[in-house]
Amino acid sequence: MLKNIVLFFVLAPYVFVFSQTGKNLPVAPKANGAGGAQSQASGEMLGREFLLPPDALHLPGEESMDKQVEVGREYEAVFSQPSWVAPSPSLNSLALAQASNNNVAITAHNGRLFMAWRTGPIHFASKKTVMQVVSSADGGRNWELEHSIAIGRDIREPFFLTVGGKLIFYYMEAGQSASAFEPRGTKAIVYAGPGQWSQPVSIGAPGEIIWEMKVRNGKAWATSYKGNHYAWAEQSRIELYFKESTDGLNWENVDSSQPFVYQGGVSEAAFEFARDGSLWAVTRNEDGDATGWGSHVATAQPGAPGRWDFPQTSDPDRYDSPRMFRHGDEIYMIARRDIGGPFDRGGRNLPFWLQRARNMLGYSWRAKRTALYKIDRKTKSVALIADLPSAGDTAFPSIMRLGPHDFLIANYTSPLDRPNSSWIRGQISSMGTSIYFIRLTFRPKVKS
Repeated sequence: MLKNIVLFFVLAPYVFVFSQTGKNLPVAPKANGAGGAQSQASGEMLGREFLLPPDALHLPGEESMDKQVEVGREYEAVFSQPSWVAPSPSLNSLALAQASNNNVAITAHNGRLFMAWRTGPIHFASKKTVMQVVSSADGGRNWELEHSIAIGRDIREPFFLTVGGKLIFYYMEAGQSASAFEPRGTKAIVYAGPGQWSQPVSIGAPGEIIWEMKVRNGKAWATSYKGNHYAWAEQSRIELYFKESTDGLNWENVDSSQPFVYQGGVSEAAFEFARDGSLWAVTRNEDGDATGWGSHVATAQPGAPGRWDFPQTSDPDRYDSPRMFRHGDEIYMIARRDIGGPFDRGGRNLPFWLQRARNMLGYSWRAKRTALYKIDRKTKSVALIADLPSAGDTAFPSIMRLGPHDFLIANYTSPLDRPNSSWIRGQISSMGTSIYFIRLTFRPKVKS
């Protein structure tokens, strides 16, 4: 009885949010000038630094570019100004963007810049959601519609992967309810030419969600998860998988002797290989388990990438939507930062379900940023470097390498002129969210 009463008061704000979706909720005023995403997105084309010539998109492989980074040299991270993409004048003529533009993916293929993103009336699940796929031959100055996916249910988690010269696009099919997490599974379609794609095929088991994918060491790798995510009244037993593939369509566990690499409260997990062949991963332990709540820095030894080693205790900080990448000797991550955290508020004397409810409620009502982090491999910890332009509802980064020291990042955010707006307010605001590109450059540090 007590559990039901407490859960009612904990969940009441969320019930109110979902019941008010589409009504005239109080929202932040529109930005004036260059301070907000709304005004920038509706009035500016891509900045000149992103008008990439076609030859800039005939890119060598990630690993060949990384080999050009000098070993042992120290670098500093420098960001350009953001350039707003969706909505933007170059896309508005296609009438593709709704109010909420968030989950985004970018890649280069055959000299074209591809972008896919989720657009819908709200952040939460909706039957009006559309996954738009566009491409550009001039680095983003002009876009052409490649595909629109609308299934009468929510669609999320876009990802591009090129395997054996073949471009594959992945996405998750979900439900219609704004107040429920209803993953149906992951689908994949193969690019056959301008505006032409194969019929979708299922990837993984029903309900399985692919989180991060990349091609390394001659094969494709992916993390995915499946289980009772967001089980409020019981402990979660989410299974985290690490898989490999030679064609991007048929996947198997990296270590066939293990059904999963982790079971508990972990869902999203980013990963990258170091130069010595070891694997590094950062998990989001949102649901909580015997290790606590927050995140893990997991590792695997060279030659055994399927055998992950986890710490006994979670880092109390939570990193949503994590993506990892390598620059020379260092491994970096871009993810959501929780202003005023940590996520895990302690209270081990409380029932498990009550700890979870308190952590989740506090997290939703705090401000957020998208941030760049570095993985400290000596201490197996995450170190903050800098925030990207971001506020409110933000963080689903997609990272595309342009050269040895340059990366193009796509991300989404609420308008920037309300930096103290909470995550949940950003999600329900009629101001919506916009997508931008930003360039990250690693410059050699000057010795003083």
